[in-house]
Amino acid sequence: MTDTGKYHFFRYGGLNILLDVPTGAVHLLDDTAAKVLPAFVQDRDRDSLAELVPAQELPAAQRAWDQLQDLVDRGLFLGPEPVFARRPGGGELKAMCLHVAHDCDLRCRYCFASAGSFGGSRSLMDAETARAAVDFLLSSAAAVYELDFFGGEPLLNLDVVEATAAYARERAAALGKRINLTLTTNAYSLAEDARRRLLDLDLDIVLSHDGREAVHNAMRPTAGGGESYSQVTRNILAMAPLLEERYYVRGTYTAHNLDFVEDIRHWLDLGLKRMSMEPVVAPPWAAMALKEEDLPRLRSQYWQLAELCLQQPFTFFHFIIDWERGQCGARRAAGCGAGVEYVAVAPGGDIYPCHQFVGQRRWRMGTVFVGITEPALREEFLHVGIADKSRCRQCWARYHCGGGCHANAWWANSDLRQPYALGCELLKIRTEAALYVKVRQALNQYSCEGDVHGQA
Repeated sequence: MTDTGKYHFFRYGGLNILLDVPTGAVHLLDDTAAKVLPAFVQDRDRDSLAELVPAQELPAAQRAWDQLQDLVDRGLFLGPEPVFARRPGGGELKAMCLHVAHDCDLRCRYCFASAGSFGGSRSLMDAETARAAVDFLLSSAAAVYELDFFGGEPLLNLDVVEATAAYARERAAALGKRINLTLTTNAYSLAEDARRRLLDLDLDIVLSHDGREAVHNAMRPTAGGGESYSQVTRNILAMAPLLEERYYVRGTYTAHNLDFVEDIRHWLDLGLKRMSMEPVVAPPWAAMALKEEDLPRLRSQYWQLAELCLQQPFTFFHFIIDWERGQCGARRAAGCGAGVEYVAVAPGGDIYPCHQFVGQRRWRMGTVFVGITEPALREEFLHVGIADKSRCRQCWARYHCGGGCHANAWWANSDLRQPYALGCELLKIRTEAALYVKVRQALNQYSCEGDVHGQA
């Protein structure tokens, strides 16, 4: 594996894969080109190949050298860095996490939200505050918006969810704009009536589940301490087929299930096909926390997941790479839009940079009734893209990441410009696995597409 700020080279599954970092172009090298690559990138002369390879290999090595040079000439390798405006998307607010409930019917052990209360009193958002939040969101100059009903558990406030969804669509239509709606639920209260009401709302749904029964119950007990797997699984299996492709099952793996691919296999055995499995972010002293010494095992898990993806059709969120069009400029320059393009709103109407900052007074930006009253906070987030992070500027995965999660950086380092190091390593591991899957698919060696349901 070769890792530089300009390119990244790795071998897996008999393939030599070369990523050009500035353009995102991916090249498949034969073994000869892979041998020539180190000399080529060191700016050695083509004639030096005679000193580096046996005479019988020289013609093939020279052809490989010329092919690498052709990539350079066409701007597909070792080219200049892209130049972005500070916010290529204009820096307009376009997404909101609406905390309609700071209460929950589960007590997940890794919950960053203090079991749904976010460190405060348990409460539900009223309809007036929800409408004011929608008005605040739609007051920006964006044309397309995203609104996620969140908690705690938003199904505990389903009446307000229904009224707000109708209001948001009505206001957006009146303004000639479009709004997409999502709801994130632990599915414990997703009984038949709730399923019917959500289907009528025509929104995307994120369904929380941790996989195998023992794993799920260990991490996601009910408020009374009981098991939740049976009820949650039953509700998800009743709901997912009705949503077709408008759902994701979202799990969290911890130090207690480093073999998380077995949890993904469990989902597949249940018939679930769209999924995301995220690493826990926990204090280093916590028993569930991931550690640097876990990385080799986790790397093995992601490679197992890549091979599994090539064997049967399902969608794994973090393997979705659009290399035909590439990442948009805003995503490449600043992967997290917190505090600028994205905000979260607490039940009382307070505005925060994202859902992980909710309840922390230091990060309160204003209210939906008044607007942004702390513009310096927005300015702070406006200047935390990859250009502002020294570690990111030399990282080969920077344009697949955009600098990472600002909240994780803050909780790990008390510094928005210092990325969460363990998260960075996991991002690079799964990006390699995603690139490998895409290359295998491009070679037509498998019929499965990990991110487009078997369609080439």
